[in-house]
Amino acid sequence: MSPAAKSLPPRLEGRRRGARLRRAGLTALIGVGLCSQPPALASPPQSAPSSEPAVTPDSRAPRELSDGFAGFMVSVDTWDLAAAGRRRDALTDPRERQLATGIIEIYAARYPEAQSVLSGVVAGASASAQDPVTARASYYLDVARGAQLALGDATTLRSDDGRFEAVFADPRDELLAPYLFEAMAAAFDELGEDIGVHPDHPIRFEIYDAPGKLALVTPLTLENIYTTGTVGICKYRRIMMISPRVMLFGYGWLDTAVHEYVHYLVTMRSNNAAPVWMQEGLAKLMETRWRSPAALDQAQQLEPGVRKLLFDAIEADQLVTLEQMHPSVAMLPSQELAALAYAEAETMLGLLEEKRGPTVLASMLDDIAGGVDAKQAFADAWGDDFEAFFAVWKTTMRTRTAGATPSGPLPGMAFRDGDEDPGEDPSLHGDVFSHLGGGKARKHARLGVLLSLRGHTAAAVIEYEQARAADRSARNDPKLARRLGELYLDLDRAADALPLLLIAGADDPDNPNLAAAEGRARRLTGDDAGARVALARAVRQNPFIPAIHCDLAALAEDPVSAARERELCME
Repeated sequence: MSPAAKSLPPRLEGRRRGARLRRAGLTALIGVGLCSQPPALASPPQSAPSSEPAVTPDSRAPRELSDGFAGFMVSVDTWDLAAAGRRRDALTDPRERQLATGIIEIYAARYPEAQSVLSGVVAGASASAQDPVTARASYYLDVARGAQLALGDATTLRSDDGRFEAVFADPRDELLAPYLFEAMAAAFDELGEDIGVHPDHPIRFEIYDAPGKLALVTPLTLENIYTTGTVGICKYRRIMMISPRVMLFGYGWLDTAVHEYVHYLVTMRSNNAAPVWMQEGLAKLMETRWRSPAALDQAQQLEPGVRKLLFDAIEADQLVTLEQMHPSVAMLPSQELAALAYAEAETMLGLLEEKRGPTVLASMLDDIAGGVDAKQAFADAWGDDFEAFFAVWKTTMRTRTAGATPSGPLPGMAFRDGDEDPGEDPSLHGDVFSHLGGGKARKHARLGVLLSLRGHTAAAVIEYEQARAADRSARNDPKLARRLGELYLDLDRAADALPLLLIAGADDPDNPNLAAAEGRARRLTGDDAGARVALARAVRQNPFIPAIHCDLAALAEDPVSAARERELCME
């Protein structure tokens, strides 16, 4: 068990084999990005990083930071380290110059060097009062120390083209690298066109092996992380993420990586001036474009429950205002309002792009970078005032979300307890057939569970089939279909398994174990193309399921990929 897991508050205690869980509910949709967030804030992404120190300088401080240092921080906040270096060299105050050196080392990910420099700044402070230089140095010194604690003896892998590097706190997570680099190569091209930015420096990812490590390198507390389900952050010119290996159900880690990369690009394009609602709207809008074309109707990409939230809020005139989204959507009073805020921002940006063309978003960001207010830049891009756009958006979204019905609770985040098997699917535990009621269907289904647990697979299949025959409503029950489909796979009856797995997958499309089973069934029935699609879906959620790699090895079209997947195959 990791130290972070040990420190969870008692109310987060779960019931399954002592696992400590915290389901984030609706905020699983929203807790995936913090970009350049001020130290005082929690989640989600922020567009304008505050450079203010965590400790407010003493009111008796003898002086403020110089205008030259303020100019230096402008370069830092816009991630122009070359310009920051030149402005650092022009500083005349020795302590400000030393502080600036330490900050540059943070942004360059040279944490030991940053700690050494910043420790000197803090040690040279006056004992009578904490001046602004010392306050800021203390903040960044905490960052340098936290990063070293979070990464430990980390390993670093780089993409063949040198555009991306991934730093892994735990070498077991190196498995992620080839899939990450492949996704990011697609994102580099696709999003580079959409946003108009192709970074000329390596994009750094830091992958942590415990949720609490995000708290070591960001202003987040452990409680923030578990409460909001935060798994990724864009800050200090890098992207920091939790490995899907330490999540109980995995999570959409590749879409999260791209989501954070959108924040990265928007920060660069807008000179870090885009507000919270625009940053997050763009990130949600574009996070899947590396793998699928831009949707013309963004409302249809929302979860059914979120579509229902949006429709109800428009009807009742209870939308979250853009001003209420600042300084953090996660600070709204409920999870439903947070999910609503994200849906609003995403569909607003989506409608602008849909109606005004693919280049409008980048042009809008240019205006914001030049100092135009974000709402005004949006209105200029639309071609009317913002209120006129808002009226059109409400009418359009009311039509597009009409008839939406909630499909039960939205999937949440749950953190794995220590070194539990990352390939195990916890959704199969417990009485999964209680919803069938007390009739014959449930009786046969429960007997099927007992038989399968005892290794009597063929007999279990008979019971499951009898359960499906006993009640018309059970015929297409997704949980029953899944159990039976996976047993048919165990019996090498892939043709019988596939239609059942498709029923189950339609109900739970993000379940990586189901996607892996579907991929195998498709491969064994000769549908190689369909198998690749299903297995890619599984990899996007949890590539630590060993069976995935056996099927990917069989489907690999080049010897390098085949060898890599064979090495990971464990059955």
